[in-house]
Amino acid sequence: MPIILLFSFFLILFSLSLLISHRRKNHDQHSFSIIIPCRNEEYNLPILFRSLDDLEYPKDLYEIILIDDASQDDTPKLIKKYCEDKPNCLSIIVEQKSEEYKGKKFALKKGIENAQFDDFLFTDADCIVPSNWIDSFNKSVSNRIGMVVGYSPEKDVSSFRRFTQIITADFYCATINLGVPFSNNGRNLSISKKAYEQVDRFEKIKNFTCGEDKQLLNLIKNTNYKIIYNADCKVYTHPQVKNHVNQQKRRYGQFSLSSPLYKIISLLIFLFFLYLPFHIIFYKDWLGLVIYYISFLIFWIVGLIKHRELFCVFDLLYILAYPYYLIYYSLLGMYSKWTWK
Repeated sequence: MPIILLFSFFLILFSLSLLISHRRKNHDQHSFSIIIPCRNEEYNLPILFRSLDDLEYPKDLYEIILIDDASQDDTPKLIKKYCEDKPNCLSIIVEQKSEEYKGKKFALKKGIENAQFDDFLFTDADCIVPSNWIDSFNKSVSNRIGMVVGYSPEKDVSSFRRFTQIITADFYCATINLGVPFSNNGRNLSISKKAYEQVDRFEKIKNFTCGEDKQLLNLIKNTNYKIIYNADCKVYTHPQVKNHVNQQKRRYGQFSLSSPLYKIISLLIFLFFLYLPFHIIFYKDWLGLVIYYISFLIFWIVGLIKHRELFCVFDLLYILAYPYYLIYYSLLGMYSKWTWK
C-alpha cells in the first residue's frame, strides 16, 4: 500500500502541474522563421502547403524555409514550385545525406543557417499546422525562454492510439511545468536562436540518428533558459500505418537519450508496474488498486481539459492497459532494431 500511495501522490502532483499556464495577455508581434525538413513527402506536401497558406499572421513577420533532405521522389520540385512566387518562402535542396550529421539534423542545420529571424518554429512535412499556430507561440516569446514545446497528435487514429498520444503529451506538459522537462515533439516546437547557439547547435548530438528534439531539450534545460509548454494549438500529423511498430519502437525506445535522473525514474516506474498486479492478487489490496486508478483517472481528465480533448468511455480501460503497452515498446525499442526513413 505505501508504494501505491506514493505513486498515486505523484500522479496527483502531475495533475496539479497540468493546470499551470504560461499564456501572456499583452504582447508584441515577434518575427519567426518556420523551418520544415522534407524527405520523400510528395503526397503529404499539398496538405501542408494549404495549411501554411492559411496562417493568420503578418507575412512580413515570418518566413517559411523548406529543406529537401535528399528525397528520391518529387519533393524538391514541389517545394521549389511552392516557394517561387512567395517572397517570404525559401527552398533549400540537400542533394546528399550527410555522414557527419545523422538523421535530419543536417537539413535542420541548413535551414537554421539561412534563417533571418531569431525565433525558430519547427514542424514536419507530414503535418497540418493550425491558422493560429504562429500567434500561439508568439505569446510565449521572452528573453528568458529558450524552448516552447507544443502538442502534436495524429489525425484519425484508433481510440487507443489517440489515448497514447494524449497521455504522452500530458507527461511532457507535467514534467515541463514542474521544472524537470522529460521530452518533446519536433512536430510542434519553438527554439530561440540564442538558446540554440548556447548549446553549440547540433555539434554535441550530431552522431545520433534521431531524437534531436529531445536532445536539444536536454541541453537547453541545463542552461539559464526556461522551457515551457504550449497547449493552445494542435499540429496534426498523418498516422504511420505501414510502419507503426517501427515508429513506436523508435519513439519509446530512446531510453539512452534520457538524463540519468529519468533513467532511474523510468526503471522505478517499470518495477512498480511489474509489481502492481502481483501485489493486488496476492495481498488482495483492492483499496490500493482503487486509489491508484482514481489518481490516474484524475490525471487523465485534467490532461483532457488541458489539451481540449473529449473523454472516451474506452479510456477507462486504457488507463489499466497503457503502462504495459509503454513497457512493451520501450523494451522492444531498446533491444531490437528499428529504422529511420
